[in-house]
Amino acid sequence: MTSMTRMAAVLCATALSLGTVLGGVQAQEGTGSVMGEGKELVMFTITASNVYGANQIKGATAEAEKLGYKLTVFQNNFSQPEQDQQVQQYIASGAKPAAVIFWPWVADAAINDVRLLSRLAPVIQLTQEPNEKSWPFVQAYSGANQILIGKTVGEMLIQARDAAKAAGMEFKSPEGNLLIFQHPEGEKTGTERYKGMIEATKDAPFNEIHLEYGANSPESGYEIGSQVVPKYKGEFDFLWVSNQQAANGVIRALKENGITPGKDVYIVSGDCSGSLEAVKNGETFGTGIQPAAVEGALAVRTAAKFVANGGIEGDVIQMEVEAEAPEIDPGPPAKFNFMPHAPAIGADGVANTKIWGYNADEICAS
Repeated sequence: MTSMTRMAAVLCATALSLGTVLGGVQAQEGTGSVMGEGKELVMFTITASNVYGANQIKGATAEAEKLGYKLTVFQNNFSQPEQDQQVQQYIASGAKPAAVIFWPWVADAAINDVRLLSRLAPVIQLTQEPNEKSWPFVQAYSGANQILIGKTVGEMLIQARDAAKAAGMEFKSPEGNLLIFQHPEGEKTGTERYKGMIEATKDAPFNEIHLEYGANSPESGYEIGSQVVPKYKGEFDFLWVSNQQAANGVIRALKENGITPGKDVYIVSGDCSGSLEAVKNGETFGTGIQPAAVEGALAVRTAAKFVANGGIEGDVIQMEVEAEAPEIDPGPPAKFNFMPHAPAIGADGVANTKIWGYNADEICAS
């Protein structure tokens, strides 16, 4: 299939029959069609006041309408207690959705939510991969491939090092010194991305001088950067920052300390949430284009495919980067259904990146 890559062993089709147990939850008989015909899907996610949340909901809503599903969305303001209450109220309403799309805000604290929701309908977990405690109640994962995002970071760092060498930059060590501003400590997003970065750079590693946790927004990027940058001033050549929002804050701290981004230090950010102006003007060498609207659309597709087929097939489907959205594959989803992800280096990279009909500015900053 041109729109996706299937990995790992594929289960035989007979495993999709009624009674197959998937992840500890009894599989349902499929409807035979990805079209919803007015059935309900319910989605629990973050608030639309956040750029990523707004785009994710927008993509999910458009895809549900296209497939003939009614989508009910519950938004939490980065609060697990609020999400717990939403789940309880929805279950008490007596609703009978065809499937549940669930982004647990705090994975371990949301185990009871996903357990209760799994009694209501098949659960497709969104954005945050299920852990060993939640997998018994989840049918499939749909969202970002954090290992791939980390690998993309590593590849961009290597390109940044090559560009710095070509520009005549003198490194603090033969490999180039790397300072990392990571997601909050313990957050799986950052842990998985770090693994991917190490894998991508294993044959030409950087000299990592420090990893600082917690930068995840312009405010936290600036606050943490204002403390860390002076401490390591004169010791780093490259920065990897969790996302572009945080990078924009770190850039402010760099400038206040007399360090010119794009000249004295080369910056790569993990994903592009927030303004892309720093990528366009060269202060950030490159970023990853992580399309929240596509993530929302893919979650709806994954739910529709599960409802149609009554089960999953195979371990991984990695969607490829395509300028326009491919037609939905009516076959079963995999255990892991990963959205496309692309690097964008400099103004040209931003201008030339388009995923499923969305350009980079629409994906990152709208």
